[in-house]
Amino acid sequence: MRLRHIEIFHAVYEQGSVSEAARVLNVSQPSVSKVLRHAEDQLGYDLFQRTKGRLIATEAAHELFAEVSEVYSRLGRLSRAARNIGARKGGHLRLAVLPSLGLAMAPQAVARMRHRNPEVTFEITTLHSREVERSLFERECDVAIGYRVLRQTPLRQIPLGSAGLVLVSPSGQFGPADEPVPMEALNGRDFIGLRDSGPLADVFVNELTRLAIAPHEVVTSHTYYTAMALVREGQGVTVTDAYTAAALSGPDLSYYRLDPDVSAPVNAITLENPPAAALIAQFVEAMRAVLVEAGEGGLAEKAS
Repeated sequence: MRLRHIEIFHAVYEQGSVSEAARVLNVSQPSVSKVLRHAEDQLGYDLFQRTKGRLIATEAAHELFAEVSEVYSRLGRLSRAARNIGARKGGHLRLAVLPSLGLAMAPQAVARMRHRNPEVTFEITTLHSREVERSLFERECDVAIGYRVLRQTPLRQIPLGSAGLVLVSPSGQFGPADEPVPMEALNGRDFIGLRDSGPLADVFVNELTRLAIAPHEVVTSHTYYTAMALVREGQGVTVTDAYTAAALSGPDLSYYRLDPDVSAPVNAITLENPPAAALIAQFVEAMRAVLVEAGEGGLAEKAS
């Protein structure tokens, strides 16, 4: 199928009629009908049955649309990217950040950097720790902000600070918030567990195992913010990184340091010789400053 065939077929399938497809594409109805017939002739089978003035998609059309929709979406992204590239004046940086750092810390760093240089543009995506290396090597991002890269790979890791876990409970459940809670207090307690949530969660689970502590895991979550929402619903207690806690804190929840402490370094991770080195350096400076200020402001300081 040619690109014009894809565009016409996609519009007719989604709109359900030639007239609506023509309106959306801002072309004439005869033009849409002609291209659609040409596509069917080339394919050798009907895409639509014409019944009493209506177009009914065939089974072949349903099957083909799944593939066409993906191609059409990619073409749309290509068109937007081409426009955006032409409009850039101050450089462009593609960021990949862990969800916990994407709630507030990374947006604050972006805002800080753009305040100094409004011409810089950004693309931000969130990813999990296990996806960092692939995202960098496949050139999906210029810099990733995360806790650490486990395997020995040719990546540069620039220290930004550290983050620790805090215990999250309904307000006042473990007493004054400025007192650390021994990890043994979690033994047998209803707990929202964490799975695939990165190095911090892994360190926490290892500590539980080392100390032979077994919380009663009533729900398992893949994200810290979902775990916190479950605490708000009265389903138990959980742990979260200090930055997520700071972004989602509220008077209905209390946050406590753990004893022993569980923390991990936060790094900016790049290829050895990244093409956007100058912009990355500026962003690293902004991100480091934001993390330092967050630490001085409360929760991050308590947990690190």
